[in-house]
Amino acid sequence: MSINKKIIIIAAAGLTFGVSSCKKYLDVNSNPNVAKVPTVQTLLPAAELYVGSAVGMDLEVAGSFFAQYWTQSPGASQYHSYDQYSPGQDALTYAWTNLYTANEDFYQLYKLADSQKQTGYMAIALLMQAYTFQLTTDGWGDVPFTAALKGQYADGHLVNPKYDSQSVVYNGIIALIDSANVLLTKAGGSPGGDDLIYGGDMTKWQEFSNTLALRVYLRLSQINPTMAQAGIVALYSNPATSVFIGTQTGDDAVIKYGYSSANNNPLFAEEVGLQQYQNFVASNTCLDTLNGDNDPRLFLFYEPVSGTGSFTGLPQGLYNGIAYTGYSFPTVYVAGDAQNLGKTTLFNSGNAPVNFLTSWESYFLQAEVVARGWVASSSGFADDSLFYHGIMANYSYYNSQIADAYNSYFGVDTALTGHTSTYYADYMSGILGSGPGYWTVYPATGAIAQKIQFIITQKWLAMCGNQGFEAWTEWRRTGYPNWLTYSVSSIVGNNFPKRLLYPTSESTVNSSFPGLKPMTQKVWWDAPGSADH
Repeated sequence: MSINKKIIIIAAAGLTFGVSSCKKYLDVNSNPNVAKVPTVQTLLPAAELYVGSAVGMDLEVAGSFFAQYWTQSPGASQYHSYDQYSPGQDALTYAWTNLYTANEDFYQLYKLADSQKQTGYMAIALLMQAYTFQLTTDGWGDVPFTAALKGQYADGHLVNPKYDSQSVVYNGIIALIDSANVLLTKAGGSPGGDDLIYGGDMTKWQEFSNTLALRVYLRLSQINPTMAQAGIVALYSNPATSVFIGTQTGDDAVIKYGYSSANNNPLFAEEVGLQQYQNFVASNTCLDTLNGDNDPRLFLFYEPVSGTGSFTGLPQGLYNGIAYTGYSFPTVYVAGDAQNLGKTTLFNSGNAPVNFLTSWESYFLQAEVVARGWVASSSGFADDSLFYHGIMANYSYYNSQIADAYNSYFGVDTALTGHTSTYYADYMSGILGSGPGYWTVYPATGAIAQKIQFIITQKWLAMCGNQGFEAWTEWRRTGYPNWLTYSVSSIVGNNFPKRLLYPTSESTVNSSFPGLKPMTQKVWWDAPGSADH
């Protein structure tokens, strides 16, 4: 089957169980183009694509603005409201709808797989529900959970699901992961190529489960450190649940795109729909940090100004009354170049993958729990070694793209004197400047707070444009990096966004809607002391 046909079929399968934001079942059985009898082989990839669309487009854009990787280009206007910290209720409607549509599909996938005793599909369905609900509650706060996904008559026809507190949602997420772990120990039907993330490799799904649990527990580090530590200690005490992403090559949880014009990265697809206007330029906040730290990833995440070898960004939100050109764009490697300027035959914005959980995130999570003194490393590495493994994992993932960037911008890969062709080694040696950068020297004997600052700062650098929502979420949890600047176009004063706004479809249709909360109000786990500015 051709890839084009496969994408069309799996997308149609997802629509079979498509739902509105209030979880009402859509009767589309009269449409001859929609699969009438979904199977586990069609439900799984459809649901994964819905998550990929939410993570790779709307959440990536919002996160990359709020984490100050990108700011609005003076030559366009699509995302002014993000820099103003005032996106309307409907700015992220598609993200909300896609996440709940995905979870409805995962819910139906679990039931269908259960009826067929296909435990592999069941485990993946539960893990992806946990992953997707975490995204939703981290973005919006209290969300429908216990009464969600039950819009069909067979499930109770609950079309106005109540909103659960974040503490309830987080307990539910942990329960989903625990249930999936039980299923992962059983032999049963597992997917193959219909699993767009791991191709049915259940060993990698176990790593995904463990790493997701690590992320979930660490999110509670400020609001409930006792629960967080207990959960992590339990993870590390079990050999099956203490093996994390990064253990084996190619275990990053991603969806790859760019096989055809119908399968572009979702952010680039949006840019094409906007007539390829360049809405994103580099924010000085991140660009200057990379540049000041002699970090070769500067060339990976940002393009030099056209016709030059220099990098120029903008202060966050400074898009009014200045020239339209002369700024660095995000690169094709993070789908940020709407026009594919400087592209090579090897890569373009449509090829950029969407990252769910990555090896560098995994190592930084592990480094933090060891730095906090909660556990000893299951791999035997100390926190400083795990910290460096996190940086190295990010460089390894992008190594060929960094080489491609160097060749594109300088003509040859050896333009830098002393270049080793191992870009991680370049960063550690500091050959782009007068020596190693400040953020490369881990304070192994320092205080816990100082260690966490280095870990989260390097996580922030590694996630530039490729895990923007997670970077913004970690900033909210920890307050690092602690030099984000207030947008000069902010209309809410000296405040930062702390949550997303519920879509209009919820406030006008769901009778259980609890009311709007301002974007500057913290979510539950963002406790005092975590990101107070």
